[in-house]
Amino acid sequence: MSKEETIFGDDWPYSKAKSSLLRSAAIVIREQGPRSATLKNVSARAGVTEPAIFRHFDGVDGMFESLHAVASLFYARFEACLAGDEPTGMDRLEAGVGRIFDALADNADFAYIVAKPDPVFRQYPKLKEKNAAMRAALAAAFAGCAKAAKADGSLPPGADPAALAAAALGLFYQVLDAWADDVEGYGLGKDGMKAFRSFLAIVRNPDPAASPAPKAPAKAKAAGKKR
Repeated sequence: MSKEETIFGDDWPYSKAKSSLLRSAAIVIREQGPRSATLKNVSARAGVTEPAIFRHFDGVDGMFESLHAVASLFYARFEACLAGDEPTGMDRLEAGVGRIFDALADNADFAYIVAKPDPVFRQYPKLKEKNAAMRAALAAAFAGCAKAAKADGSLPPGADPAALAAAALGLFYQVLDAWADDVEGYGLGKDGMKAFRSFLAIVRNPDPAASPAPKAPAKAKAAGKKR
């Protein structure tokens, strides 16, 4: 069976049929919450019968395991976007986050499982452990950018790279949350990068009179969602 065209190319392991079911499950989760990802709801969203799902997954548990594999692919892509020697320092962090947001912007179907993997997979202990590993690896990637900024002198004297990395990662997750809660109204490229660039401007020039404080992403209304 042919594979679906995705940003992951040959690394995407699923057929078009299986991809369609995963997208349908991810949309149900995004719109109604993780507990709503039942075989009935997913099959209805995908326009197939419930028995058809068993041709691709080992029931609901197998479907969630595959959804986690999708989230893992995204997090691996995040790390790759932040890696490399060019550009360097603070520019590397800004460019890397920009690449991440560009990659995510066309994948809103998977927004919730990427932004909020902890509540999505909390009923599966092994997947929770993998969540922790994913987050730790991403934190290390942010830390690598901060250390590079310290090394090339683009981080102001006296600035703590660890504090920069932690703050940048926290803002990154806030942006993802805001986007997942309002994929139609919150633009990663516009709103997300505006918040991130405002943060970096303060880091580059810590004089509070020179740069306005960045605003935290606005929380979207979560009417009708059960989480």
